[in-house]
Amino acid sequence: MGTTGIDDTAAELALVWRDVFGAEPGPDDELTDLGAQSVKLIDVILRVQERLGVSLPLEVFLAPTTLRRLAAEIAAVEGTRA
Repeated sequence: MGTTGIDDTAAELALVWRDVFGAEPGPDDELTDLGAQSVKLIDVILRVQERLGVSLPLEVFLAPTTLRRLAAEIAAVEGTRA
């Protein structure tokens, strides 16, 4: 998956984030600054699974990260499934 796939995935993640937290994150915003440390993370994880078909561990969302880094993590998981 090239950069375009990561950018597309980051855009999908931004939609999930906006739906759950009401924040409009950029691809390089630190998600912990936008409310990532909340019980709403369960909702984010479930929506990512539903929307993108990828299951990521909670620790990935709790660590300081950005949409771009999460998209790269998803790309790595998808690469191991191919």
